[in-house]
Amino acid sequence: MKRYQRILVCIGQPERDLRMLSYAWTVARLAESREIHLLHVSEDKTRESEDLPRVSSMSDEVTGETLRALASEYVKEPAAQKCLCEVVHGSPLLEILRFAYEKDIDLIIVGRHYGEVADTDDDALQARRITRKATCSVLVLPEEHQIKADTILVPVRDSECSANALDVACGIVAATNATVIALNVYQVHAGYSRSGVTLQQHQVLLDEAAQRECGSLLKRVETRSLAVQCKCTPDLHGKPVQAFLESITSLSADLVVIGARGRTGAAGVLLGNVTEQLIRKSPVPVLAVKKKGECLGVLRALLSLSQEA
Repeated sequence: MKRYQRILVCIGQPERDLRMLSYAWTVARLAESREIHLLHVSEDKTRESEDLPRVSSMSDEVTGETLRALASEYVKEPAAQKCLCEVVHGSPLLEILRFAYEKDIDLIIVGRHYGEVADTDDDALQARRITRKATCSVLVLPEEHQIKADTILVPVRDSECSANALDVACGIVAATNATVIALNVYQVHAGYSRSGVTLQQHQVLLDEAAQRECGSLLKRVETRSLAVQCKCTPDLHGKPVQAFLESITSLSADLVVIGARGRTGAAGVLLGNVTEQLIRKSPVPVLAVKKKGECLGVLRALLSLSQEA
């Protein structure tokens, strides 16, 4: 948890984002952060490109004084040694990414709407784009989030990405005495019948393999002698995200911590499908854990394009 020494909170409309500041202060206190930055981007009226979209919810009326007033009310010492406020002009996506890079930010906190509007709302779209292209971890807070983390759900496979996410979750648990659940959702393929086994037999074999995968993952992570619960559940219909969403409800999870690895492709930097959809659909906050410096090449390309425009 102490890896998050510099936190950036993206403020769109202050009257709507007050809950984000309380959550950010809690994170900063647990992480013993050195700095909290409050950033508002006053959007340019010209649309620069499809990759750098306008986000109409950004207001031009927010000033540095507005942010400092919020900081004095919601960001309390000694959560962070510094609370810095800044208003800049430009493309919200580009300026947030630029700011995070130049200030060596460890964690970006951004809000989004939740429910039916999440697929089309500008704020929700921006949250996903920031998470795809950021060079650090991103915490996405849905509108009606609760400021607690009694139960932390970590979607896992036996991978470096999952090990990184589980390490962060254990750091949170060490500071809060929460419960961490490593959840492995394994897919049951329809072709199992050709192997001469029943669905039940096939599922038992897959469950055993998933349990071994969880055991291997735990050996790679410093759990700080914490008890990590491992759960394995089948995906019978090829919809792993739905299985995770149902688990969030059934396990009363307050926070999802998931690994996110950027990869360069023709469409830019993409997250894994499960991570992307959980960011969009989860009813609770999602912390997308990235290795610091991930996607740096893509960010440099974006900054270069913006300077040429």
